[in-house]
Amino acid sequence: MAWTVVEVSAAQTYPLRQELLREDRTDLDLHIPDDDTPGAFHLAVKDDADRIVGVATVVPATPEFPAAIPAWRLRQMAVTPRQQGAGIGTALLGAALSRVRALGGATLWAEARDSSLGFYLAHGMQPVPGRHHRVAGVAYSDVVLSLAKP
Repeated sequence: MAWTVVEVSAAQTYPLRQELLREDRTDLDLHIPDDDTPGAFHLAVKDDADRIVGVATVVPATPEFPAAIPAWRLRQMAVTPRQQGAGIGTALLGAALSRVRALGGATLWAEARDSSLGFYLAHGMQPVPGRHHRVAGVAYSDVVLSLAKP
């Protein structure tokens, strides 16, 4: 199956956000304040039938832990379960990194679900010591990637 990474509106990410990230909370607004942050961008992977099968939002945001500035936060990343393991998450992360680097970003960080932590670690992100928490029974860990050139 062929797919492409494209920039989309925040609203175009909402159906997948609902399905995968907020499936048990239909009462929540799928719009998050970061969607409107100046400089934020939203990515989607579309399959050959033009269906969105992966999404991510990237926002300029300084973390609450030491990190090189300017820093960008990866948020609301989701890949439809039937497509997981096919490289869609890798494509989203790669597109986000390319764009952040082009914008002069020094750090990319995320608040990763622990169930997805292996993905982020496999792509070079590092866990931030002491940055673990739970929200509504879901465990999260902050991860970070320095974009500084060696």
